[in-house]
Amino acid sequence: MSDPGPRRISRRALLRLLLLGGIGGGLAAAEWITRPAGLARYLTWAGRGAVTRLAARPAAVVLARCPSYHDDVLACLTEAWAQADMPDVRGKRVLVKPNLIDFIEGYPVTTAAPVVTAVVDLLAEAGASEIAVGDGPGFRRDALPVAQACGLAAALAERKVPFVDLNYDDPRPVTAADGWFFRTRTLWLPRHVREADLIVSVPKLKTHHWAGVSLSLKNLFGIVPGARYGWPKNLLHINGITPSILGLYQTVRPVVAVVDGIVGMEGDGPLFGAGVPHGLLAVGADPVAVDVACAGLVGFGLAEVHHLAVAAWAGVGRAAAIELRGAPADALRRRYERPPAA
Repeated sequence: MSDPGPRRISRRALLRLLLLGGIGGGLAAAEWITRPAGLARYLTWAGRGAVTRLAARPAAVVLARCPSYHDDVLACLTEAWAQADMPDVRGKRVLVKPNLIDFIEGYPVTTAAPVVTAVVDLLAEAGASEIAVGDGPGFRRDALPVAQACGLAAALAERKVPFVDLNYDDPRPVTAADGWFFRTRTLWLPRHVREADLIVSVPKLKTHHWAGVSLSLKNLFGIVPGARYGWPKNLLHINGITPSILGLYQTVRPVVAVVDGIVGMEGDGPLFGAGVPHGLLAVGADPVAVDVACAGLVGFGLAEVHHLAVAAWAGVGRAAAIELRGAPADALRRRYERPPAA
């Protein structure tokens, strides 16, 4: 049963958002006002964010119940995709970006192979001209051994879909968006990222020591090539996690999101947390809205997830205007254990 319609913002919710905007603005000012774009850019983003919060058309986020990986994940995904106002992929080159940070026996670290292959099969049926799957882990292993260990590599080989280690995929310089989120205007990115008409971010729903939650935006860290920036992606950590997340999203759009929450991870994420049988898939064309919705489902408010709070303040995506569709949200709420203090 679907929600009845767009969730209109109430006066009380508006006041909370304006307060959040003040908090986000203070955080952004403290961290970024000395960056090259300086005060003028800060004020531009503040104004853009205010307009977006007040005037944005709601972004559709579809929640689907999928109890286990043994169920028909493709059927669940296909129904959710159809409800989510997703872009037409006919004739497009699509990069599917799962989270393959590592494989650790007994821990739900990676995006599950049945979800990734369901995305691949859906894209093929929808007429995508080229499909590749890739990641660039920033931890202890290259991408292919992780893909082999979790069963993804074999499943892709059966479909004759290439797997790409984005850490080594012919990195070349591009212009980073805006010049405020990144301290540099030049960002090196892999070939499959540069050439994609669409990126489908397919994260595992997890808690995260430094980011609060690891969802479709945080998953973009894996597109930064380790061959250029080292491990664990030194540029991103020096630049700051929040501006790096938002800067990557601004640079490589369009990105859409499919979140694997069939089994999530709580507590000591993103590597050693406990599994949560959640039974959730979340789909949407606005990754910010998808991540805000998923964070809320597991009990994280915007103020607890810095990059989502700043996105809401700056008008990056539609954090304040979300229309939930599909399965009732109340049936899919779980309060995840927070990560231990870093």
